[in-house]
Amino acid sequence: MSVVGFTDHWDDIFQSLRRHKLRTFLTAFGVFWGIFMVVLLLGVGKGLERGVTQIFKDDAFNSVWVEGGKTSVPFEGLTPGRRIRLTIRDLELLRSGLPGIENLTPRIRLDTTEPVTFQRQSGAFPIWGIAPGNQMVERTQLLDGRLMNQLDISESRRVAVIGSRVAQLLFGEHSNPIGQRIDIHGTNFLVVGTFTDVGGEGELRRIYIPYTAYLHSFHPNPVVTYIIFTVKDGFHGYDFDQRIRTILAARHRFAVTDYSAVYVENVLEHFQKFQALFYGIHLFVGIVGMGTLCAGLIGVTNVMFITVKERTREIGIRKAVGATPRKILTMILSESLLLTLSSGYLGLVVGVIIVEFIRSFGVELAYFRDPEVDLEVALGALMALVLGGVGAGYIPAQQAASINIIGALRNE
Repeated sequence: MSVVGFTDHWDDIFQSLRRHKLRTFLTAFGVFWGIFMVVLLLGVGKGLERGVTQIFKDDAFNSVWVEGGKTSVPFEGLTPGRRIRLTIRDLELLRSGLPGIENLTPRIRLDTTEPVTFQRQSGAFPIWGIAPGNQMVERTQLLDGRLMNQLDISESRRVAVIGSRVAQLLFGEHSNPIGQRIDIHGTNFLVVGTFTDVGGEGELRRIYIPYTAYLHSFHPNPVVTYIIFTVKDGFHGYDFDQRIRTILAARHRFAVTDYSAVYVENVLEHFQKFQALFYGIHLFVGIVGMGTLCAGLIGVTNVMFITVKERTREIGIRKAVGATPRKILTMILSESLLLTLSSGYLGLVVGVIIVEFIRSFGVELAYFRDPEVDLEVALGALMALVLGGVGAGYIPAQQAASINIIGALRNE
């Protein structure tokens, strides 16, 4: 096709669209709205997903927390109201009785009002006896030195890993705490590492020591505040609650159905429920997007049929003066393609601008933050729309290409 022919071809298309401005606008708006809604829903869905993911950012999403409670119903002659006190023995029972466990750790809090001291500095900080698995559950981020290891546990080493706020208050801004000794309840512990945590100030004030050192230094058989573990990949978290209660009920003699006796916080189960919710959201976005896009494409098809019908005489004249069926087919398909591509691209751009505008405000709600459009998905939807636009115009184009010249010239 020559340059002049190419220019005339598109001039004809633009003139056809201008002759029916209202119909063109309504059809284009349908396509625009379809892609716009897909982009907007993608952005909102991503914002919801990031908001919920932020809730699980502090602790491992596949973690399970177990805490002793108080019985609420009688059992085998025992009255309700008994305290269920978890111990290291319960830790071992869960380790042997629950396949799928990894990063198992007790968390034992030192019950003392005595401050932790370093030379002339002192402060009141929570001291926790833990195992190395705790740092996986807490997603502890090492700043300096090292975190706790298995040798610290097996050899009951008196070592401590301290939060960045503890380091700041006891050692100041310019003193390195690694290798220094701090006094905890009358016992010296060697600082081997400092850490930070996204959980905030409360977690940055913590001091972690090996739970075996806790047993040797402070109490040989303390009450375990929490038993925590993560679940291996490939294991679902839905049945862990019941299995934990069954194991602990046999040892502590309480009814398995007494949910007050032992509290189980199954973060993995909550996370899996949210995953199912996000799957539903993505499915909803896909259905709504497909529905709106299909509605727009149906509009394009109808407009093309009307265009062919109204231009029957013109098409007949074009064929009479030498236009081939291929040229007629190309003319109608080009009009359909222009309509869908231009309005779809505009919907994509406007949708992205609105999502980015919302994002620029730094909106951070409980379940919504940092919305963003996945451009690959959005461009994929635009490409599908363009292909659909070509398909929507193909049948009317075929009809136009097969118009009989004599019948067309008689058409009024």
